[in-house]
Amino acid sequence: MHHMKLLLFLIALLLARPAAAISDPLSVPNNRFGIHIADLNDIPDVAPLVNSSGGDWGYVTLVAPQTDQNTQSWQKLFDQMRRLHLIPIVRLATRLEGASWAKPKKEEIRDWVAFLTSLNWPVENRYIILFNEPNHANEWGNTIDPEGYADILVAFAKVLKETNEDFFILPAGLDASAASDGRSLDAAEFLRRMVATYPEVLDIIDGWTSHSYPNPGFSGSPYAWGRGTLRTFSWELDYLKQLGLKRELPVFITETGWVHAEGKFWQPRLLTPGAVGVNLRVASQTVWTDPGIVAVTPFVFNYQDYPFDHFSFKKLGSPEFYDHYFAYQSIPKRTGRPRQHESFSISHPLLPDKLIASSRYTFTAELSNAGQSILDPANGYQLTIDAKDFSVSDVTIPYLEPGQKGTLTFSLGTPRTAGTIPVALRIAHGDTVIPLEARTITVAPPPSVTIRAQLGWRKTSAAEGVKVLVYQGNRLIHEFPRQSLVGGAVTVSGVTDIIPGQPYRVVLVVPSYLPRQKILPLSEGITLASLPRLLPLDTDEDGALTTNDILLLLKLPPAVVMNRFFGP
Repeated sequence: MHHMKLLLFLIALLLARPAAAISDPLSVPNNRFGIHIADLNDIPDVAPLVNSSGGDWGYVTLVAPQTDQNTQSWQKLFDQMRRLHLIPIVRLATRLEGASWAKPKKEEIRDWVAFLTSLNWPVENRYIILFNEPNHANEWGNTIDPEGYADILVAFAKVLKETNEDFFILPAGLDASAASDGRSLDAAEFLRRMVATYPEVLDIIDGWTSHSYPNPGFSGSPYAWGRGTLRTFSWELDYLKQLGLKRELPVFITETGWVHAEGKFWQPRLLTPGAVGVNLRVASQTVWTDPGIVAVTPFVFNYQDYPFDHFSFKKLGSPEFYDHYFAYQSIPKRTGRPRQHESFSISHPLLPDKLIASSRYTFTAELSNAGQSILDPANGYQLTIDAKDFSVSDVTIPYLEPGQKGTLTFSLGTPRTAGTIPVALRIAHGDTVIPLEARTITVAPPPSVTIRAQLGWRKTSAAEGVKVLVYQGNRLIHEFPRQSLVGGAVTVSGVTDIIPGQPYRVVLVVPSYLPRQKILPLSEGITLASLPRLLPLDTDEDGALTTNDILLLLKLPPAVVMNRFFGP
């Protein structure tokens, strides 16, 4: 098993797509509101909460334990979040050893990275929180070890970034209200010792994780300032600057919120859910308007038992929710537009080197989605062409989730004048343009086709009301009626909608004669098509030899029949 995990890690390194690096989540429209979940099965139910009241692409903080590195199940989860427009913030966790979480080991990093890299994430930034409140001994192998945590943080971050720079590294949130009592360590002292031992911590993280709870007792005022309040993140950032931080870190408040009286047992000294709802609205209008905040994910959406039942937004033993759920839902939110890697490709080249002026073509290809976004025509995706006087119409773009394939169909119109023109076919989505194919196309004037044919055994083959048909496969693309056959030849000009060099079926129809055809490539200039002898056996002119033709032929004057076969 160890060798298999090592192999997976090496494959992940080899296949990892190089990225330009993380993007600033505050550089695009951002819905900062989200929720912290304890049960991954709650994902479908959180979208109506965080993407409500004008919001879209809210955040969800969730936990990935070391005991669950199943790529298939997690990819299914991420695909679900992609459909629901939810951005994951993934907190890594080790495994429980008794009542405490095991301390992570460096030799486990490659397994973690192989797993995290194997997933197609919903958005460009892959938000990773490296464990949880390590200033508590029971969160860190029953030890207080800020130096050891910093060592693990740096080691994890380096391997993650080396594998894929889209990983957005967030440190563990600390308990800012914890005392130094042997089982926990004051957060300031914890941070001081971290930075003193590993100054690079301040450079390697991409944002700041904060557990800005309204203390004391998770019941404090939303208007309070300083450490141990909703504004704990401000105190943390100020302290980090004292320790040497030289830049502004975007803030992720992944835990916050008030306890309420409801739970397994009624706690009358705690706030009612209605009062918690009032506090949430106040926070949304004050503290959480800070421009440096990326995400706020209150703790916890659904917890049905001790010790977090009094934090739960969802009622115990019921599909219903407490009042503060609806208060949070009603908070005005923004439509987020997180960056996603968009990649689409066609199975084979579509555009030929040569086309004909004033023509229209129908092209079909298998389209693949190798990106992060869902290709949805209803969501603003368009097929466009960058070429002078070319046009696309009658476009059918398939709905494709990442990893899926479908059929792309469109009509291409060429300019009226001949020339050599650079052409780029692409999919556009807002300001993003994804190239599909680019080439230089020679546009030629419409060509001609000269058909040579002999009517029976007549010395002179001449006829009026002749018709020339041009087929692509079984699809009629041209009909030239009312032509004249003179001297055993008829020429049609202005043959559009063909691709020079490709085979077409040319059919000659002469009244009273069975049609003749030939499949041959049509060229840019003049194409000569010599047909087999035409026989005057289509008396009823239905295009086929039938018994009726013979009966009608026998009724004709012998001179007429002889003329059709041998002429005057």
